[in-house]
Amino acid sequence: MSNKRPSEATAFGSTWWGRRWRRALESLGATYPNPRLPHGRSLARHGAVQDLVVAPGSVTAQVHARGKVLDVVLTLPAFTDAEWRTAVTALAGQLRHAAALLRGELPEDVDDTLREVDLSLFPRTGELGSTCTCRSRTEPCAHATAVHYVLAPRLDDDPFLLTRLRGRDRDPLLADLRAARSTPELDPSTLFTARGDLAAAAALAAQPLRAPARPRRRRLG
Repeated sequence: MSNKRPSEATAFGSTWWGRRWRRALESLGATYPNPRLPHGRSLARHGAVQDLVVAPGSVTAQVHARGKVLDVVLTLPAFTDAEWRTAVTALAGQLRHAAALLRGELPEDVDDTLREVDLSLFPRTGELGSTCTCRSRTEPCAHATAVHYVLAPRLDDDPFLLTRLRGRDRDPLLADLRAARSTPELDPSTLFTARGDLAAAAALAAQPLRAPARPRRRRLG
């Protein structure tokens, strides 16, 4: 993954989902009123975070600080297969969600839909953890917060890094959505509520049609 360095003016998140990720960390500021968050932002802005990799359940990176290279791991529980089946069914029931995901975007109310089935793409209270070879007794340390900040603009570029973190990459997720939308169990009343790109929605929902059966000719006499 590229080591793109955030600019000094970056807000660490230009899309709603990038900002939402950043706020999940900054909400800790009320609980941990100390210099870790400003220090982490400074490290992130100055390119200290390198080799960031997102995998199911974890984000790994190296942070270069004070002449040391520190290994940082952020952890977030991946959904189980059963939870992903539940999530896909919920998302497939809303055409605008399927259309937005096909465009490479997250619909702003995606977590409202997932909350109805007790799931969330974003970290919930107590879910996000971190480790760092600095051996700080506080969590998250400044190096872990730097990784957290740098991940926000990466999510801007590719929101499917968030689904990967929860255990499902883009292509399998979209394939599951198409398969779920092709099943008759979905409520037909939910299939025409799209407010987004109808062309993209139609492309996702379209299924191959079978040729009609040819009528048999009846013999006379």
